[in-house]
Amino acid sequence: MLILAAVAVLAACAPTGPGVRGDGADGADITRIERMLAAGEYEQAALAFEQQALTRPLDGDPLLIRAAEAWLQAGRLDQAELALGRIDTAALVDDQLVRLDLAQAELTMRRGDLANAGWLLASTADRLPQSLEARHAELEALLRELESRPVRDALAALQDAVAETDFSGETALALMLEFPVTELERVLYQVADQPRLLPWLDLVISAREHLLDDAALDEALTDWQQRWPELDYDAEQAGRWIRAWRQTRPMPEHITVLLPAADTALHRPGEALREGLVAGWLRLPPGQRPRLAFRYVGPEPEDIVAAWFDARESGTDFLIGPLDRGQARALAELPDAGLIPTLLLNLPENAERLAEAGGEITALALPPETEAELAAIHALAMGHRRALVLSQYSDWGERVAEAFADTFTLGGGRVLTDRIYDPQLPDHSTLLREILEVDRSEARIDRLAGILGEDMESVAQRRSDVDVIFLGARASDARLLRPQLAFFDAGDLTIMATSHVVDGAPQPQRDRDLDGISAPMPPWFLDYTTAGALRERARSLYAGLDNSTLSRLHALGRDAIALVPWLSMMRADPTLSMPGMMGELSLPDGHIFRRDLPVVRIEGGVASPVEFEYGPSAQR
Repeated sequence: MLILAAVAVLAACAPTGPGVRGDGADGADITRIERMLAAGEYEQAALAFEQQALTRPLDGDPLLIRAAEAWLQAGRLDQAELALGRIDTAALVDDQLVRLDLAQAELTMRRGDLANAGWLLASTADRLPQSLEARHAELEALLRELESRPVRDALAALQDAVAETDFSGETALALMLEFPVTELERVLYQVADQPRLLPWLDLVISAREHLLDDAALDEALTDWQQRWPELDYDAEQAGRWIRAWRQTRPMPEHITVLLPAADTALHRPGEALREGLVAGWLRLPPGQRPRLAFRYVGPEPEDIVAAWFDARESGTDFLIGPLDRGQARALAELPDAGLIPTLLLNLPENAERLAEAGGEITALALPPETEAELAAIHALAMGHRRALVLSQYSDWGERVAEAFADTFTLGGGRVLTDRIYDPQLPDHSTLLREILEVDRSEARIDRLAGILGEDMESVAQRRSDVDVIFLGARASDARLLRPQLAFFDAGDLTIMATSHVVDGAPQPQRDRDLDGISAPMPPWFLDYTTAGALRERARSLYAGLDNSTLSRLHALGRDAIALVPWLSMMRADPTLSMPGMMGELSLPDGHIFRRDLPVVRIEGGVASPVEFEYGPSAQR
């Protein structure tokens, strides 16, 4: 919900940009939107296209078609329909009219009206420009697939079962629960005139939307029961059945885990990961636990390739690892890597290679850029549009600063100043005086005093055109920088950072100097979450969890093993998510897990949840 709320704000704050025919700076904006599409960020891309349509009316209608296509990729059918409904067909040329018809055909078939979708595809077949032939062929293939999908057989079985005297909600769940939400909504659209089916399809959709999140599932089932109070089946019964059903999900029999060898730099982090995997494995029902084989490999890319061949020869069913980024790249580039279902624990340098690798290969990683992007989205959602970026002089600092700036700018914000600081220095007052323009205020006071020929009682003021500061800082730096920012009268500004601004879980006796900083934070480091309670118990069982890096990797291991039985369903359903230790995990593009994190604010050295508010009036 946090990301959906944040994305909604982008509709009002995406940058001005091109129509379809733009070039130069406009073309760069379109290129950024295309990168969103390639990364599976369909909702953000759709909103950006819609904003482009508002700011470039001459190209608005073709851009609305692009927006509708992106909404369709995101599975947001209502939004796609709204975008298509705003198009003035009289303003379109022939090729654009064909593209519009193809978008309408896709919307229609995803709504379940396969006959009309087929008619639209047939009507465009003889007027296709070459540039749309591939798109037309894809939609024809999708139509054939939808006409033969098992969901239609399951619906027919449900229609027969609901007429039986011994029918119960468990029959509906058993028949339909495995299908993606988009397919369930499609059949719901088809049977809207069959009142006996509606409550049961509503039950299945309500359960499926929150399948892996117990708290949200219970709330959704309670809401469902209130909508259909006349049924002889209640939320408690449904919840019990769903939890029992989840325990039946098949796990691989034999999982090989690739870990850094004892003589490598990543050995201790790898051991923290191993402990997390084992802890997650112990939480599985005894009958569902796979056999784990830990394989320790050297630091070179060829070491991981040799380990992959050994795992294949040993008949392993699933691979987890490696942790090293270069080795992740080597495995992703292996021509047959996807023959063994694999969960990488780092992103290869060329992440797009995962989509080209084929087979069942996915990546679960903890890149700091993700949190910087979420910080930018939150700042935009609060109504902030003018930012200062201050990051440490390191590769890590450069990466998070660039991620924040790119996302903030794309959302309509402006980075006024982007500076680096030396993390080895304890005093940053000279740099802060400069970027806050306190030195200019002092110079103006001195000039005025010189003109008047007498001393003046005046206090230098910081610049007033800034409403948010992003700190690309780690914990030790941030505890120095935050008080110094307050000293220069910047304490009232919104200050955003990543979770690395805190050394693990916030502690009042240590982190009071961070008060006022807001950051996306993994649930693992929040004491008020279920994941935080698990972390507290784990600290007494596993050494090293007071180290934030090792603690993150322990949590990553827990998430990795918990995801394994759900990978196939998550690939088929981009909306399916799992509340993990390190964030809400989903697989929108089928290859790289997305992490959505709650945003918290540090007050009194304690993290408190921050709810999204909209507009400039909600800046503080």
